This record gives sequence, structure tokens and C-alpha cells, in this order.
Amino acid sequence: VILLLFSLSSLAAFVQGEEMAPTDLVTPMMTDGLPGPGKRVRQVAPEYKGTEVYHALYLPVDWKPGGKYPVLVEYTGNKWAPSGGTGEVKDANLAYGMSGGRGFIWVTMPCIEKGRSKNTLRWWGDKEATVEYCKVNLPRICKAFGGDPDNVFLCGFSRGAIGASYIGLADDEIAKLWKGIFT
Repeated sequence: VILLLFSLSSLAAFVQGEEMAPTDLVTPMMTDGLPGPGKRVRQVAPEYKGTEVYHALYLPVDWKPGGKYPVLVEYTGNKWAPSGGTGEVKDANLAYGMSGGRGFIWVTMPCIEKGRSKNTLRWWGDKEATVEYCKVNLPRICKAFGGDPDNVFLCGFSRGAIGASYIGLADDEIAKLWKGIFT
């Protein structure tokens, strides 16, 4: 009953346009800096140096070197003007919302355009390149930052939700990376 009353009072405040609570989640902006607790950074895989292909890495605020953390891997939705969706890796936020920024490493993987020179904003681009990128880089990220390879979850919204099966289950090798999938 208390939870219901709290929820109703929060809804009433929202409807009346009152200030949001200071505990609301705000997805961290992606930067070009070095990874660290509470930071979301742009990373370019060595195989894609000199291109515009990148992924985003977020280390939780409670991250410490030598720790072991479950990992949330996210694929974004398509660029779609009416909804404001950009399709950009830098604008993902589903996994951040699920973790609250604590306890989980969050990686937003790219869908790679045909020609392998940049991330694509619609659909898969080069499916094989997109799958291979994840298979090569996810283990690399886990090893470097304490990601627990036995506790990796795949998620996505819209294109990313479809991609959870189309990309995430494309072959036996990539399918073995996931402990679970949510869309």
C-alpha cells in the first residue's frame, strides 16, 4: 500500500509538472577519454583504427580494477526521425536504465555499414562484420575490465531487439556468449 501511494504521488507530481526527483537516472554522455568508474567512453577496436566504427564502454560507478562484473551488451534502435531515435551508439541508454549505473559493465556494440568504414544507423549493414565485431571485442573488453564472461546479457530496443536474435544468435559462437537476452 505504501509503495502504491508513493507511486501515485510521484505520478501526480509528474502530471502537474513538478520538479523531477534528484535520483532520476541521467545517461552519461559518451566522451573520448580513458575508461574509469562512472565514465562512458568511445572506443575504437584495433581492427577499425582509422575508420568511424566504434563501440561505447561504461564502467559502473562501483567499478574497481581486479573486480568481476556482469556485462550488459546493447544494440540500438534504427534512426527514425518521427521518434527522435538516432540509431547512434552514443545515444543508447536501455542497459544503463536496467543497471542504474551500478554493478554492471555496459557495452553498446555497433552495427557496421557495408564497406566497414562506419557504424550504420539503420538495420545491420554488413551482418558478418557486425557479428564478428562482437565476437572479437566482447571477450577483449571482458578481459581488460573484469567482465564476467559467464554473466553476459544481450539487450536492445527496436532494431536492437530484433538484433538480439538476428545478430546475437547468428551462429553458435556468438550465441554461446549470452547468459540471457532481454528486449
